[in-house]
Amino acid sequence: MGVMKSQARAATYADDWLERHKEFADLISSLSEEQWHLVGKNYPNRINDEDERRSVGVIAHHVVANEEFIVDRIYLMLEGKPLPAMDFRDINARHSANHAGATRDEVLSLLRTNEDRLTPRIRSIPDDALDVVHETPAGPATIAQRLERVLIGHMQMHRGSIEAAVS
Repeated sequence: MGVMKSQARAATYADDWLERHKEFADLISSLSEEQWHLVGKNYPNRINDEDERRSVGVIAHHVVANEEFIVDRIYLMLEGKPLPAMDFRDINARHSANHAGATRDEVLSLLRTNEDRLTPRIRSIPDDALDVVHETPAGPATIAQRLERVLIGHMQMHRGSIEAAVS
């Protein structure tokens, strides 16, 4: 019972992420070929002072390609290791150039892989670690905040960008 109880909140975060993840997969599955190539829209506003210029397909690939990276960074925090600063503009520009031809099937496959690989990792985060404050390049944050704002929030923000483009 102790192990189950000590990870109850983490399981809730995992369930929330999984629900949003499945909604994202449903959105990706529903897109037409024409919608896949539309340019995304800033939603709800500009992030990191960047205008959304990527295609819906590249945005979708960006989301799933970064999920494991985000969880890996959360695990660095759990291990007490510093998070290196990142140049997100450069990273996003390189990703966009390297994955301009991303396909819906590729994205859906990555979504399934991430679901299988990341759900247990999120569930295994000890609850007593969720509220510990860590220094990050963006300022102090807890693991819980990183799960909510970065892992889940990143997907939700880009989902909004895709939905705004196809509506």
